[in-house]
Amino acid sequence: MTGTSYTIIGGEKQNNTPHTIPWTLLVLNRGRSALQTQQLGFAEIISIESSTHRKREAVPNVKTLITDTSVNPGEQINIGISAASYPFVAVIWNDMQLKTLFSPQFIREVEDSGAVCSVPMLYSHHGDLIPSIPTPASSMRTVKTIPMTAIVTGTAALYPFDYAGIYNKKLFQLAGGYDAEMNSSFWQKMDFGFRSWLWGERIVLNASLRIFYTCDFQQDDQTIDNSYRRFYLRNLAVRVKDNLAYLPKSGVFSYIIRSGEGPMVAVSEYKETAEWIDRNSTRFIQSGRALVENWQHRMEEDR
Repeated sequence: MTGTSYTIIGGEKQNNTPHTIPWTLLVLNRGRSALQTQQLGFAEIISIESSTHRKREAVPNVKTLITDTSVNPGEQINIGISAASYPFVAVIWNDMQLKTLFSPQFIREVEDSGAVCSVPMLYSHHGDLIPSIPTPASSMRTVKTIPMTAIVTGTAALYPFDYAGIYNKKLFQLAGGYDAEMNSSFWQKMDFGFRSWLWGERIVLNASLRIFYTCDFQQDDQTIDNSYRRFYLRNLAVRVKDNLAYLPKSGVFSYIIRSGEGPMVAVSEYKETAEWIDRNSTRFIQSGRALVENWQHRMEEDR
């Protein structure tokens, strides 16, 4: 899933007890916040950072995973989950606080949910509930997301808001993880979310999982860029017929016009994506267009 080289230092073996949470905690780092990871009670804790931006001292009982180069958040998660020793991985940033009772019932509920990712209810550092359940909606020829609030466990989310959630390692890797080629966090999350749902996986809210920011958080930059083009071709442009996915050959002409790139670059991107879809044609259970339409119908029925 990733070819990035990394080194792991520290992280003495934990003295697990009956109260130890039998999961890996993966901490992504940004800014200067210091997460008190050793107090959270996970069986394994991994903090990930790059050698080019390393600023933190080693923490006892925490494995520090240091990548040789700076990598985007999605690739960090791919690497961290691959390195995790446990089948479920809780992903948070160092400027977040977990305020969740990890009871045996909660742990069993998450593990039995069958979701590729269970996402949390997110709160601002003032204690306000943040609309963090992304829902898709059609917008001209593309798609937009509307962040909603929800309080019912099992509510569908298009993708994990700010990457936070509890990931099923096996299902995450079967779904291909995050696309490391995408440097836009927004389109990277959109791509993972769409691909998960198009391939039959589920991303759902667990209302017992509550995470608070310790400082202000930044909204996603939704600029149309190279990452969007890759997202569009691999998700929105896909068609499904007789249980097989394909990229229509006729679509290359409109893509050349709309891509903003020269014909040679556009054709190369289209051909590369068509080959990727052919390799994964049996994984798709629906098209991106059908996903959005079905989502909207489901929301209307729930009103």
